[in-house]
Amino acid sequence: MGCASCRAKIRKAKRDTPRFIVDNTHTKRGMKNMKHGFTIVVTFSRAWCVRPFFNNLEKMEFDRSKCHLLIYNNTNNVFLDDLLIQKARRYQQLHKQKYGERKQFPPYASVRLFKSFRRTGGTVFGHVPSFDASKLPVIYEMQRDISEMITTKYFVEIEDDTLPPPHAIPRLLRKLRSNKKIGLVSGIEPTRSPHLEDMARLGVYYLIRPGAIIRERISLDKDLRGFQEIDASGFYLNAIRTEAWIKATKIMIREMEKLKIADPAWAIDTLWTNNVKRAGYRVICDMETPCLHMQLVSGRIYQWAIDKTVVKLDYYIRKHKIYAQGIPMTQAIIEE
Repeated sequence: MGCASCRAKIRKAKRDTPRFIVDNTHTKRGMKNMKHGFTIVVTFSRAWCVRPFFNNLEKMEFDRSKCHLLIYNNTNNVFLDDLLIQKARRYQQLHKQKYGERKQFPPYASVRLFKSFRRTGGTVFGHVPSFDASKLPVIYEMQRDISEMITTKYFVEIEDDTLPPPHAIPRLLRKLRSNKKIGLVSGIEPTRSPHLEDMARLGVYYLIRPGAIIRERISLDKDLRGFQEIDASGFYLNAIRTEAWIKATKIMIREMEKLKIADPAWAIDTLWTNNVKRAGYRVICDMETPCLHMQLVSGRIYQWAIDKTVVKLDYYIRKHKIYAQGIPMTQAIIEE
């Protein structure tokens, strides 16, 4: 009986081991060239995003024959798993069709679907007992995984609730490739809220960060134009130089224990992208690449746009070791 129980536990452990569920990088002729072209990484944690996200992705303009598609399911959600497997296998089937039979676009250079089997903790909003009890360790481990999975010189990371414009990928990659000191080029996207009357901010920032801890974070004005030098961005839509991301990840790993105690839960994306700059690269945002940010409210999907944003400030009050967050800059008169 005990042996049977042990075998069942072993089988379950094997089933729940993080792994590629779909992977067409190996062919009868051997391993595909995974260093050629660029990679798109799509990070998924919400099943309701699958249909609108892929509908939008299929309308985007970029050379899929030079693109390796990596879908990362960062959950233990079986329903989400089924939806993503259907999509990944559909894209795989394009390789078996003759060119004239393809109705929409040529096949991707490769298609992979990775499942982490991680169980998420509490939300980053409101009270969470600790870093380890929140959803942040799941995001942290995912970004570490991604830094090890990318084989191309450049990659584009997109979150599942982000809808980029059609021109976004070639435009951001063109800017990234124009100068070897550029480590990251971000689109712009508003933050969001389940309270639809709220004003959001752009998820691109100027920082005051003398060390590991952020002292001030200020969002950019939506009326700026062109490419802007920034200090950090969210994880919404970024074109990234892989070597810069690996260096930024090493900084994140080195400082994580300090950040668990002292830094706010909402800033893990800000910290990571700012580490690209701390690693010696330029971080840039493109004000001409506005994305929509999806929000599910009462079973209906809403899209937040940049026209509903204002400049906001987050400020660290050292005396009390807390952050004042989301202060509109018209009200940002602060005394320590």
